[in-house]
Amino acid sequence: MSDVISAIGVGKKIADVTEKSSGVLARIVDYWGLGRYLDRRSRAKDVDAAVAQYESLYGTDMPDDLKDLLYTKYLAETRRLDNLAEVLSIVREARRGKNDAGTIPQQDWLDAFEDGASHAYEDEIRTLWAQLLDAEITSAGSFSKRTIATLKGMNGMEARKLRILCSWSVEIQDQTGRWVPIPLLQSPLECGAGANGIPLSEISMLEDAGLTTQMPGHAPDVYVQPDSTCSIRINTMPASLHNKSDHLLVYRPTYAFTSIGIQLSKLCILGDADADLLSILQERLALLEQ
Repeated sequence: MSDVISAIGVGKKIADVTEKSSGVLARIVDYWGLGRYLDRRSRAKDVDAAVAQYESLYGTDMPDDLKDLLYTKYLAETRRLDNLAEVLSIVREARRGKNDAGTIPQQDWLDAFEDGASHAYEDEIRTLWAQLLDAEITSAGSFSKRTIATLKGMNGMEARKLRILCSWSVEIQDQTGRWVPIPLLQSPLECGAGANGIPLSEISMLEDAGLTTQMPGHAPDVYVQPDSTCSIRINTMPASLHNKSDHLLVYRPTYAFTSIGIQLSKLCILGDADADLLSILQERLALLEQ
C-alpha cells in the first residue's frame, strides 16, 4: 500500500502502460485492450480523429447529428479510458521490480474493476482503486465484487473520511483470529481540536456509503478480563491493554466497520493518528467501568 501512495504523483499524466509494464500487470492491460487504445490515441484529445476515421469508411457526407453522436461517444469513452490509464499508471509505478509477482484476478473481477476504475475522476478515489488492484494482484481474493461496487459509489470526500476513520482505528482479533479495525470515537464530553477520536458527525457520513454501521454484531467489542491484558495492534505494531481491577472492562463503540468497510480499511493505514491511541483506549475502558 505504501508503494502505491508514493507513486501517486507519477499518475498525474497518462503513461503508456504497455511499453513500461510487463508480467502480471501487462497481461491485465492486454485483457482490457488498453495498450492499443493508448497507441492509437497517442495521448491526444483530438476528437476529430474519430470523425475522420468514420468518414474514411463511410464517406464525407456524414449527417451532423451522427457526427454529434460520435463526438459524444468518443469523449465519454476517452474520459473513462483516461481514468483507467491514470489508475494503472499508479499501480505500474508501485509495482516496479515485482512485475512477475502475484496473480491475475478472475475475468469477472477484472471486468467489475474496469467498470469502476474507469469512472474514478478524483485523485483520492483513483488512489484507492490503484491500491485495491495492487493488493488483489498480491493476494488474490482479498476484495469481493461487492466491495468493488461500494468503492464505485464513493466520492473523494468519503475516501478522505475513510482514511481519517482508519487513522483513528486500532485492530483487535475476533473469535476467528482475524485482525479487524475498531474505531476510537470522540467522547461526548470532548469537542474541538483537542478531542481524542473521530467525531460521530464524520463517521456517520460513511454509514450511507456502506462502510460503517450502528447495528450490533458487525465487530467485536474490546474486552479486557480482570487482572489481565488484551493484545491489540496500532499501525501494525503490537500493544497491550491492561486491566488491574477485578472487574471486566469493555470498550463498545457506537459505530463499527461493516464487512465491506473492513475490506476497504486494508487500503488505509490503521492507527496513524497524531495521538496516543493506546492511552486513549485505556482511558475509554476506565471510563466505561465507572
